[in-house]
Amino acid sequence: MPNFENPTPRIEQKRTPADVASLQDFDPGYFKKLEGEKGWIAIGQENCRNQKYFTVLGTSGEKLGIVGVYDTDDEKNVTHTVVDPKYRGQGLAVKFKDRLMDELGLDSITLTIDLNNESSLKATQKMPGVRRVSDEQYEQEFHKAKFIYEKTDKV
Repeated sequence: MPNFENPTPRIEQKRTPADVASLQDFDPGYFKKLEGEKGWIAIGQENCRNQKYFTVLGTSGEKLGIVGVYDTDDEKNVTHTVVDPKYRGQGLAVKFKDRLMDELGLDSITLTIDLNNESSLKATQKMPGVRRVSDEQYEQEFHKAKFIYEKTDKV
């Protein structure tokens, strides 16, 4: 039985600061490590075309996560972003997206986020250049919010 009067102190792990250096070939083993065997990915999906997935490397060569983009019948440039848990909370998801857009020459990308993923929803709504485009019907039917992201610092 736990001792609630004198709880064990929680040890805070320091997050290693990271920054995006490059996009490299997609590493499916690393993706499975991050998302598990049942992690959703556009590769191999009948309704997803033009899939381009990458492993994101940091400035020290560390793997920071996965970023990808694909097209569906209704949407172009739908992004898929997974930040490694070791590096979350540093604003890397937007850096992944920016690098992806730069590398592929994209002006905008579509983001769909599960309504239960509150941290991603909050982070996305703070991004400059993002606008929510889904309506109530879409969100009820798919249980996702849809956003369009256009980089504000176009070169």
